[in-house]
Amino acid sequence: MNRKIAIVTGATKGIGFACAEALAQSGYNLAICSRNLNDLRKISFYFESKYSIICFYKKIDVSKNIKIKFFVNAVYKKFKKIDVLVNNAGIQLNKKIELLNVSNYKKVIDNNLTSYFFFTKYSGAHMIRRKEGIIINVSSVLSKFPLVGRVLYSISKAGVDALTRSTAVEWSKYNITCNSINPGHILTDMILKDIKKGLINISEMKKRSISGTLGSVDDVSNFLIYLVKNNSKFQTGQSFFIDGGFSIKK
Repeated sequence: MNRKIAIVTGATKGIGFACAEALAQSGYNLAICSRNLNDLRKISFYFESKYSIICFYKKIDVSKNIKIKFFVNAVYKKFKKIDVLVNNAGIQLNKKIELLNVSNYKKVIDNNLTSYFFFTKYSGAHMIRRKEGIIINVSSVLSKFPLVGRVLYSISKAGVDALTRSTAVEWSKYNITCNSINPGHILTDMILKDIKKGLINISEMKKRSISGTLGSVDDVSNFLIYLVKNNSKFQTGQSFFIDGGFSIKK
């Protein structure tokens, strides 16, 4: 129980799972959440048995503010501290502006941006009391470089970058750093589903990077560990693009 504790949202798949596993491998106890209870049980058992850590889990809807508050309070009650917060949970929607409705807007923004704000607010309250903490927001290259049909996703991730900078400015006096990781096209289950639906073309995606390839979830989790292990107090409020050169090619 003397180990450091990290909250990772959306930790059962893709980037979230890779980040959670990297932290577990580094000796962190974990608190994870997602919408799927069966996945949470399996992942928690996997982490605990393989890495000999404690993995607390809870099924929650991150678009519900009150659920986030209950989860963070439960984590603090169990571990008596929160050292690291990794905001990762989110959804994508491939739909052009003229076809979007209010429900679409609310769903994407609540999941991708509002949840980050409230996880930051509630976890940060405990970090402020200890005058120590690390917050890492998983954003996207699309926060600055939009693609057709991804307007809501881009809006939400641009908001995440703004939240990152604002958090860094306001909480640096409490010894809390906040940075974002902005992945390019990463090969995840979400991407594979969109490819199968014909919503995106893998060849076009590869062409957007200098490397001509897609990234892996390990590219993101490895950089997260760099930020956590080499936590420079002078390195805060930044957005780090892990995108194979997508952003400079644009």
